[in-house]
Amino acid sequence: MVGLAVAGTMANIAFSEPPNLSRAKAAVIKYHDNGNYLRDVARVADWATAWIEQRAAMRQPGERLLVVFDVDETVLSNYPQMIATDFGYEHDEWVIWVEKAAAPAIVPMREVYETARRLGVDVVFLTGRRAPEEVEGTVRNLELQGMGEYEKIIFQGAEDTADTAAERKLLRRIQLEKAGWTIIASLGDQGSDLAGRHAERIFKLPNPFYEVP
Repeated sequence: MVGLAVAGTMANIAFSEPPNLSRAKAAVIKYHDNGNYLRDVARVADWATAWIEQRAAMRQPGERLLVVFDVDETVLSNYPQMIATDFGYEHDEWVIWVEKAAAPAIVPMREVYETARRLGVDVVFLTGRRAPEEVEGTVRNLELQGMGEYEKIIFQGAEDTADTAAERKLLRRIQLEKAGWTIIASLGDQGSDLAGRHAERIFKLPNPFYEVP
């Protein structure tokens, strides 16, 4: 209910007003900065690690196991850039940020990556970042953050004709399966990273910052 002053009185009139943007941003910042965001990420990372260890122990002879990771807000954090831009998005500023290769690792998820590598499970990064302009910065950023060993990074390119990120990533996972991999886990911060499954297990990370359909 929103109070409205009318002729010296206060009338309570119900509006269909969405949450206040300034308050929503403040809540997101608090959630991140007080440690709750990273704790929630770590919980998902623990579940994913346990599953990868269990599944790797059941590997059949000749079986090619694969873990698929999204990049942004999955293994790399763009929070410094979001704060700098007040949670806005401007394409040229975003490309400059990617070229800097300055996004810090999301540490619990890097540990999931390290578990997969240690157990001989292949890794593919499937990202919405675009080729060719965002390739070099992304490759360098992953390497600088200790995630430079993988089978491939799949970027969004001119050959992608799907209407949504969800459709594009689903088609890419199907292609990976057709190439002979068994996707034992798919990890991402968006529903669109995981829609349609084509993975034995999916792991959804929290993302209060933005949404990609």
